Amino acid sequence: MPADKPQAAAACQKMVARLEADRPVAPVIREALLSLRMDLLFPRAYVRRVADDVEPGVWQLLDGSHPEDVDEWIKVLHNGDSVRIQHNGERLDHQRRGTVTGGRITSMSSTMSMTADMLAELRLEHGLSYLDLGSGSGVTGAVACGICGTDRVTLLDRDPNLTDALRERLALLGYRPHIVTGDGYGGYPADGPYERMLSGFAVESVPISWVDQLARGGRLLTTTTTRSPSWPGRAIVKRTSSGRIEGTLRAVGSGHRPAYGLEWLSVLAHRERIAAEPGQCRSTSLAPPEKTAHGMWLTLDYLAPGLVRDYKAEHLTLVAPGEDSWVVVRPAVGGGWRTESVGERPIWDQVEDVHARWVAAGKPSSYRLDIAADGTQHVSSGTGRAALEWALPHPAQAGIPAPAGEGA
Repeated sequence: MPADKPQAAAACQKMVARLEADRPVAPVIREALLSLRMDLLFPRAYVRRVADDVEPGVWQLLDGSHPEDVDEWIKVLHNGDSVRIQHNGERLDHQRRGTVTGGRITSMSSTMSMTADMLAELRLEHGLSYLDLGSGSGVTGAVACGICGTDRVTLLDRDPNLTDALRERLALLGYRPHIVTGDGYGGYPADGPYERMLSGFAVESVPISWVDQLARGGRLLTTTTTRSPSWPGRAIVKRTSSGRIEGTLRAVGSGHRPAYGLEWLSVLAHRERIAAEPGQCRSTSLAPPEKTAHGMWLTLDYLAPGLVRDYKAEHLTLVAPGEDSWVVVRPAVGGGWRTESVGERPIWDQVEDVHARWVAAGKPSSYRLDIAADGTQHVSSGTGRAALEWALPHPAQAGIPAPAGEGA
């Protein structure tokens, strides 16, 4: 392994310390993160030089071997945010230092906090077999190698440019897992069954092929999504020692980007109009639910689909792009709240109804996920007349996972 860069080792220690200041970090994950050589895993990284909502995007590729880049490169790798590593699906061994305009970032790591949380929930241990679906940048795969043992890890991604680079870079770390280029939805049964499985891309429902490859006593984690990027879920699927499948869908604040072919709704085309067009006003007794009321927002996403939230707006703004409708909720003069609505869809009426049903159900943030042998999937908050329930799309869309993307 190449010699340590002292500044990289120090930055890694500070990154892990920041993680521990925000949340408990399991000792096994802490040790794996401290030994993770981000400088070898990401010899180059992109930084965006214009605001996220400005198009075309402008990115600069930092080269860790260049003296003018090294300080910023070290900071980018260890600030805990996503690390952008690929533009327009390029080969990573053909990258050249400099600036690019337009196009999109096609691979980026997860934030370190989400990586640590998901791996902790997965309960990795030495000797467990592990499948990383949509391995992308390779951070979770590298941590899994450090915990489970390199010969127990299989990494799968659709992009040969990523798998080729990952094979070379993990070897520098001393890790030689089985790295496969292929269809993420199909998993990789040849190395299965697996005691731990993690998907690095979001799906509308859990592919039954993944469930079939889960060993007895195994755990599978994946982000679930609708057409909205605003309110992700996290599916946790377990196979008991007797072979029974048990599933949970939990509302969370963040998750992975969607698989190839799943296009998210966007508020971008409506921002200028929302600022310029006055809406129809009415008062409401419902204060805007907190962003952290993840269970309510997840319920809204499924019971009133097609909505997306503009998180950059000053006041709560919900948009239904497909119906050219939106609502803005503002404080009313003298107290209380008022809504300003545009379009045919009564968005705030639907929010009030879903919120009342969510409260009546006990404000759940975690739901039972039942997965039938044919792949049919049903979500419920319990039993009784007040229970919330819905079905996930069936079957899970066949295809291949897309690299995490941003930009045009």
